[in-house]
Amino acid sequence: MNYIKYKRDEFVKVEDGGRKVLGLDIQPEKACIFNCIVCNKGQTKYQTQWHDFGTIEDSLENLKEKIAEDKPDLVEIFGQGEVLVNVHLGEIIDCIHEQGIPVRMVTNGYMLGIDGHMELVNKCEEAVGAFGIVDEDAFIKYHRPLPEFNFTAEKQNESIIRFSQQYKGKFKLRVFLSAGYNDSDESVAKLKSVVDRIKYDSLWVASTNKLAVSEERVAQIRDILSA
Repeated sequence: MNYIKYKRDEFVKVEDGGRKVLGLDIQPEKACIFNCIVCNKGQTKYQTQWHDFGTIEDSLENLKEKIAEDKPDLVEIFGQGEVLVNVHLGEIIDCIHEQGIPVRMVTNGYMLGIDGHMELVNKCEEAVGAFGIVDEDAFIKYHRPLPEFNFTAEKQNESIIRFSQQYKGKFKLRVFLSAGYNDSDESVAKLKSVVDRIKYDSLWVASTNKLAVSEERVAQIRDILSA
């Protein structure tokens, strides 16, 4: 069974500079370590650190054919929830590399610096990591992690910092803002103290659709975090 989907079905987007990017959704259902209140993918079906969606052989063969047909300059891996929970992620990355194509991975950021997951991201030429909630109480209410995993904001922050300091590829840091959770002056000051310790190539700051922050406030916070 082929469970990989391609962004907008058969669409290959062209980035600034003319680079063709093939988007690869490797999660047929939502699997993630979190069950965030703002997620536009709905409730998390498999809330875990690892999940197996089934045999991967047919998906890899289909992927080879797709790459040969579209000839992209880069393959971007994303998914419903968190791609790092997919037990076949390493095989997917290897398959893309065997076709001579670099890989960009899009992740929610928490597991970037965790052993077993960090090694998978390190295989990619580019990585996009997102975060935004650095206060402990807000973190639990916002991300709704399972208690048995003992996920915390502090562990998240140190994970991203650890990854960024050793990563050899191009790292884009995404900071998502949500009203009432990380848009106050106090929250932004805490957020900046973490961002300043992260090594990144580019910084992207935006509001979530749910709990939206005004464009003016987003611009103010972007300037603060970039300074």
